[in-house]
Amino acid sequence: AFVGLTVDMLSPRLFRCHFDNTICRAVLCAASGQFNVKILVIVNASPWGGSLAVTALRMVRAMVDHGYGIAAVYFREEGVYQALAGRVTDHGTPVLRDAWLELPGVPLLLCSAASQRRLEGSAAPGFREAGLAEILDLMNTCDRVVTF
Repeated sequence: AFVGLTVDMLSPRLFRCHFDNTICRAVLCAASGQFNVKILVIVNASPWGGSLAVTALRMVRAMVDHGYGIAAVYFREEGVYQALAGRVTDHGTPVLRDAWLELPGVPLLLCSAASQRRLEGSAAPGFREAGLAEILDLMNTCDRVVTF
């Protein structure tokens, strides 16, 4: 449901994603039909600091649509603001919190330290706080880690 998103299969083990005819990031991983690939996505970018947050969302959506196993999306530093509802939506830009929550079966984790420093109260419904030990365990068990 994202305009301008295409994914090219360059080989059985390499996919390249394009957003509006611009190559944003190549993801080297095995094709979902050949191997059981688990990917951890780390989002450091705030929802209003640029286009990285939207790019991360589009990349995760493309991975989910192509059958990759997303172990979790981990929001750290300014990325924890993704758990807040936007006040005003721009034309053509999704409300990021709602769009993250629409991802089927993808755990949305907030860095507990960053969340406690930046957000008031507990984590937003659909997001949960995770500590450093849990993230290190995920990194150790995942085949790939992609950061934004």
